[in-house]
Amino acid sequence: MLRELLSRDHERLDALLNALGGSTIDQQKYAEFRRGLLRHIGIEERILFPEMRSRGASTEVERQLHRDHAALAALLVPPPSAVEIDQIRAILDRHNPLEEESGGFYDRFERMAGADLPAVVSRVRDYPEVPTAPHADSPILRRSIAQLLREAEEGRKRLQTTDR
Repeated sequence: MLRELLSRDHERLDALLNALGGSTIDQQKYAEFRRGLLRHIGIEERILFPEMRSRGASTEVERQLHRDHAALAALLVPPPSAVEIDQIRAILDRHNPLEEESGGFYDRFERMAGADLPAVVSRVRDYPEVPTAPHADSPILRRSIAQLLREAEEGRKRLQTTDR
């Protein structure tokens, strides 16, 4: 139920990301991708993760997904370029399987939610679009992005050596 809904959203976002183009980025498609990815991240950060924490069911996987979300959100701040698009794609290529794979975050969430799952799915479907600010860029932002990317990569290495 939840897994299918959010996996379909991943597919939609992947299609938008792949349609952005090479050296010339389709700004309209990028804006749609940006809004969609921020909404998807918001659903997980504001609905699913708090539900897991409230039930004492949070794991290192959720902490990694959170680190990935922070890096992805930061990469959506500057004007898009091929560099940011490649970094976003690289994160999502490793991030989405943690959620979608059998026994992944979505499966675990569905089992944990039990009879509450339909109400959670309703909240997910009703989650609003996230307003976006204009793009910005600065040396401080670039340092922050670099730090968030390092933290996500370090977390991924730790995740490989621990139980999920």
